[in-house]
Amino acid sequence: MRKWIACLVLAVLCLQPASADEGMWLMHKLGDIYPRMRAQGLKIKDKEIYNEAADALADAVVAVDGGMGTGSMISDQGLMITNHHVAYSDICVLSTPEQNLLEAGYWARTRDEEIPVAGKTVWFVRRVVDVTDEANALKEEMKAAGKWGMMATRRLYSDLEERYGKQTDCEVSCYSMWGGRMYLMFYYDVYKDVRLVGTPPVTIGAFGGDYDNWGWPQHKGDFALYRVYGDCNGRPAEYSADNVPLKPRRVLRIATGGVHDGDFSMVIGFPGRTNRYASSFAVTERQRIKNPIVVANRHDRMGILKRHMERDPKVRMQYSDAYFGLSNYADYAKWENKCLRRFDVVSIRQAEEKRMQEWIEADPERRAESGGLLADLERGYEARRSAERDLNYFREAWLGPSEALLVANRVSSYLGKLDRLKLDTLDVRSKDAQSVVAGSGRLRRNYDAATDRDLLARMLVNFTANVPREMWGEQLQAMYDAAGGDADRMAREAFDASFCSDAGRYDAYFSRNRSVAEMRCDPLVRLTESVRVQRFTGGVDKAEKRVRAQVDKGESRYADVLYDFRASEGNAQYPNANSTMRLTYGNVEPLNPSDGVHYDSRSTIAGYLEKYNPDQYEYRVDKHMRRLIEAKDWGRWGEKGTLYVNFLTNNDITGGNSGSPVLDGKGQLVGLAFDGNRESMAGDIWFHPELARTVCVDIRYVMWVIEKYAGAGWLLDEMQFAK
Repeated sequence: MRKWIACLVLAVLCLQPASADEGMWLMHKLGDIYPRMRAQGLKIKDKEIYNEAADALADAVVAVDGGMGTGSMISDQGLMITNHHVAYSDICVLSTPEQNLLEAGYWARTRDEEIPVAGKTVWFVRRVVDVTDEANALKEEMKAAGKWGMMATRRLYSDLEERYGKQTDCEVSCYSMWGGRMYLMFYYDVYKDVRLVGTPPVTIGAFGGDYDNWGWPQHKGDFALYRVYGDCNGRPAEYSADNVPLKPRRVLRIATGGVHDGDFSMVIGFPGRTNRYASSFAVTERQRIKNPIVVANRHDRMGILKRHMERDPKVRMQYSDAYFGLSNYADYAKWENKCLRRFDVVSIRQAEEKRMQEWIEADPERRAESGGLLADLERGYEARRSAERDLNYFREAWLGPSEALLVANRVSSYLGKLDRLKLDTLDVRSKDAQSVVAGSGRLRRNYDAATDRDLLARMLVNFTANVPREMWGEQLQAMYDAAGGDADRMAREAFDASFCSDAGRYDAYFSRNRSVAEMRCDPLVRLTESVRVQRFTGGVDKAEKRVRAQVDKGESRYADVLYDFRASEGNAQYPNANSTMRLTYGNVEPLNPSDGVHYDSRSTIAGYLEKYNPDQYEYRVDKHMRRLIEAKDWGRWGEKGTLYVNFLTNNDITGGNSGSPVLDGKGQLVGLAFDGNRESMAGDIWFHPELARTVCVDIRYVMWVIEKYAGAGWLLDEMQFAK
């Protein structure tokens, strides 16, 4: 779950997180830091990690769904392992009241019982090409033609991807590093026939739930198994019963000796996003405006969901995935703010900016180009403070909490199209109208009207209480006034009267043609027509738009200047994470998180039972699991009579790394990264070299669950174990 802080493109960069002096390196210069990796415990050659000329460890590591998580190939029959929470959405979607995979778990006994997952993709990096010179030339052409505007970077990528895509049957994606100092083209084989093989129940895979999230010690069996299929030639193909399990170029060997303090650890994966080149003003805005709004609104939504989930098991199944997503980010924002304050990250940035300003002033050319940069940023952030607050309330309290409101928004969007075509009636038989007629899909799965009604009411109360009236639009103002200024009453009355809040009413409404004016009378459609995204993202006037554009441009310039300044001080640097393959190396380490507190680096099955609470959903332990633990039959997966569950390393990770393999000095699989500790929560902005930890599930615990708990030993037969 954690976020990749400094870790970088495998085909691009490597990071040793324990020391800022180590920094990140281009992969083709891995030899420059190889001696230091060897000194920390690496026992394999650098070419064993990444090598386009031959198979290497990187060939066994995959991006799940393009970077939503990371997986590893652990058999020559296409078996892939990742985190349970990466598979969480699939598990929820595949669950039914009759077969609730989330609660009961699932283990295919034959290939025929493996469950195809619609839309699931697995991405293998096959090649990386430096296209910086070509990108820069194209950029200059676009500037000369006056085409370098807001969407120019995306057009630049598209042009390069089209050129390179014609030369290969791989998927290609272009990424920039350091804000455009380097451009890389990644080649991927994207497999689309992916089937669920096995997952433990939520009582194992997500034990502790949001109570333990980002904490330590944890006791999660956070893993799930898929199988990747290709055509008869091993190439990517759509799902077919004729497809065969993929034979990967490389398979990870599984270590059986466990981990101990000081052991070398290396993590390879696909970290999502970091913002380590942000100014002190950007950090302040995040700390004082964005995060408090995120925490307050998501906790309100979580409270509503939890109340309904505890009342009805069906609602729990419908909303578990939504609750997990809310909880994960709300807790992250809360702990990020605590860390930003505790470590005084703003002051750290301000001190660096003071030195940077002195460096700028020391050179006439730098002074002419960037002398006023910091002052301009300060003015810009101050000028946009209220607009940023409104935008975040729009995102958190309006855009997305209610499924019914999203359905209404879809109707509203189509009404806009009818206006542009100068049509006053929706012909339900027309081709374009079919998507609107079928728009009740959101109301047919993972939707409970009573829950959605409460969500809408609470969020509209929050929105109207915090966003200035002039931002609402005329129809919301009128409806609010008609309800006597009671947003809760307004929302509930609108929900009850709308055809967008019930699938049956929706279908009946569109059983015949409807006029545009008629559809616009629906109360939820009126609300979506009134509160427009453009008002919040672009500002209510040209001055606000100009301020927002100036701040964004200033932050980009700031990152460039900061890069040059840090280079002048001799600091190793790495680009922000951007969902490309990265590597981080470090060690297994305990933690002293605060005064008088010590955490061991490993947790055991004893802690799992200590947390057992039959009255609390997150800490339930089923009878089968209790019997196995009491029997203490650890098999070959125990160590001196103990079964270890999770462990800590000082590796540097972020979102997208979930499921990343944790490798020992021999390149063998010892665990899966799944979380970070609360003391590392400032890491997307600033990495703490002493307190940041990666929380990992011990691969021996995974194997024990598969063999002893699930009785699925046949899966172990296709894996490779270190002697």
